[in-house]
Amino acid sequence: MRWNLWIFEAWLVQRLLASSTFHRAVRRVHKKMHEVRQGEKLYDPSEFGGTQIDKPAGTDMQKFIRYYMEELKEQFRGTTKK
Repeated sequence: MRWNLWIFEAWLVQRLLASSTFHRAVRRVHKKMHEVRQGEKLYDPSEFGGTQIDKPAGTDMQKFIRYYMEELKEQFRGTTKK
């Protein structure tokens, strides 16, 4: 009877440690504890959501139309890039 309980407990621990949700929760708790103890904020790069690069001049639709017209011209001329 005890072996079944130990096996079940080991299986549960293995599932918990493999869970990304568990690791996110531990990371949040650690971050909050550090902020409370040290009084300084920890910055996590994953919170920023990637790089924030400004768009160059011109909208996406203008770029698409320009590219589309160039492709049509190349098709009529018979010169395709591959």
